Order: sequence, then structure tokens, then C-alpha cells
Amino acid sequence: MARIAILIPTYNERDNIPILIDDIFKILSNGHDVHIVVIDDNSPDGTAQVVKKVSEHKNNVHLLSRPGKYGIGSAYIDGLIWSGSNLSPDVFVQMDADLSHPSYYLPELVKNILEGYDVVIGSRYVEGGGSVSWSWRRKMISKGANLITRLLLRIREKDATSGFRALSIRAVHKLLGFNLSSKGYAYQIESLFLYSKLKLPIKEVPILFFERRKGMTKLSISEITSFALLIIRMSMTRFRIFN
Repeated sequence: MARIAILIPTYNERDNIPILIDDIFKILSNGHDVHIVVIDDNSPDGTAQVVKKVSEHKNNVHLLSRPGKYGIGSAYIDGLIWSGSNLSPDVFVQMDADLSHPSYYLPELVKNILEGYDVVIGSRYVEGGGSVSWSWRRKMISKGANLITRLLLRIREKDATSGFRALSIRAVHKLLGFNLSSKGYAYQIESLFLYSKLKLPIKEVPILFFERRKGMTKLSISEITSFALLIIRMSMTRFRIFN
């Protein structure tokens, strides 16, 4: 039986998070010791209170409350550190709280880690993957961002911006050995760049990405700007970062 830590950053997700928690336990609990770690950035809608109430009835639900909105990247780092110290998982999974990452893909991600991969990415851009209910503009922005990332950073993976990932213990230890500069969404790119440069075994598995059901997207202009600046900076230094 593998112990699995599912890391879910939240900000104003009170309507989505209880649905997601139930889905995860229904799909993944059979044969695994599953722990859900919610990292909440002081959501004003009461997300933390909802999770705390759920945790009173489910011992494997854990809440990390942070005093401010510090970004999804730093939330994952805090979640990885806490989980490693308190749960000692065999597999770590990162996923969104807005139900855009369907829980029924979790067994496939976990299986590939247990079979020897260090990083498994739920990918929209390999055969069998895609996105549902996206506008043509959003699809173009996403595909363009991934194309630029591959060209400038020479990353082979087709969905470098995907936040739906499973990680091995080794990948997490390697990641936490570096001080990543990105605190927001650019964390996805910077962490994948690190895994790639360290030559960790990476696999992409196809997923369908769904538009969030409730609430508003957290991706802002400032996040997009930070993403672009990070790509430029990393492309200029990629040959000496790991030397």
C-alpha cells in the first residue's frame, strides 16, 4: 500500500473543495493510504473553515492555513515540506482545487510514479489529451506559452504549464534542494526545467482539462508578466545554472 499526499492550494474555493475531496477518496482510496493536504491562502470566502469541518470527520484531510495570498508556487513548496515531514509519502500529487483536473486520472499518475518515473505530468498536448470548454483565444495563449517554453528552454515535454503532476520522493528532495524564484504560476515552468536539467525520468499522460465550474480564474496580468520574464531570464542562464 502506497502512501499518497495530494497537495491542493486554495484561494476562494469553498464551493469546489468539498466536491474534490470526496472525488479523490472515492477514486484513489482503494489500495492506497491517501492524505489530502489543502494549503489555503487566507481565503475570504471561508474555504479554510469548510476544509477544517471536513477534517473533523476525515482524519486524512489536513489544512495548512497561511496568513496571506502568497502564490500557488510557494503553496506547493510549503505543502511538499509539510507532507514530507509529517506524512512521509511515497507519491506526491499536485492538482488544482477548481475541478479542472479530473480525479479519475489520479490512479494513472500514481501508477507511473510507482513504476519508476520521477515526474508524471497530466498533459493536454499529447495524443488523447485536450481541453474542454476553452475559447480559441485561451487555447492559443496556452499553446503559445508552451511552444515558447520548449523553444527557449529546450524542454521536451509538450505541456510544460500543466499543474497536474505526480512526483516521486527523489524528485521532491531534488526540488527542495533548490531555491526557486517563482512564487506564482511560473513555478510550473521553473520546477519542470529543474527536473529536466537534472535528467529525472519524466512522463506525460493524456488528460482532458475542464474549465472551472464555479468561481473565478486566479491567473492575472501580473502572473502572465512574471511568467514571461522568468522564461526570458531562464533562457539566458540555462547553460550554467546546474554546472
